[in-house]
Amino acid sequence: MIGPMKVDVQIESNIDGERITQHIEGDVYPKESHYYLRYEEPSAELKGTVTTIRLEHESIRIIRQGGVRSEQTFVCGKRLRGYYDTPQGRLELETETRTLAVDLTEGLGTVEWSYVLYAMGEASGAYRLKLTISAR
Repeated sequence: MIGPMKVDVQIESNIDGERITQHIEGDVYPKESHYYLRYEEPSAELKGTVTTIRLEHESIRIIRQGGVRSEQTFVCGKRLRGYYDTPQGRLELETETRTLAVDLTEGLGTVEWSYVLYAMGEASGAYRLKLTISAR
């Protein structure tokens, strides 16, 4: 893979037992030993927000820019700081990643991870996500 590739992404989220599935279109960009997945958020509350996900074998970093700005990093076994900025103010976040598996070939495949989210130091939910990235 040399340049950006158009992809379809299925996002399966399980948040405290509630399952949500989304289908979006995006682009995958290769960069040295990792990939970037970029897409526009489909939900109304995140309208105008572009999400960029840096995918490596041992870490994931999610950056949102637009109507909402946020950054979260996931490394298995680590509790890492992040943030979520809205017009109403900044929310300090931490993620404690329980599992992380990145299985990509040429930017296509699956990425799965689970974590506990902490907001202002208090546990606020358990999350499990799976991205399935396929060529468009």
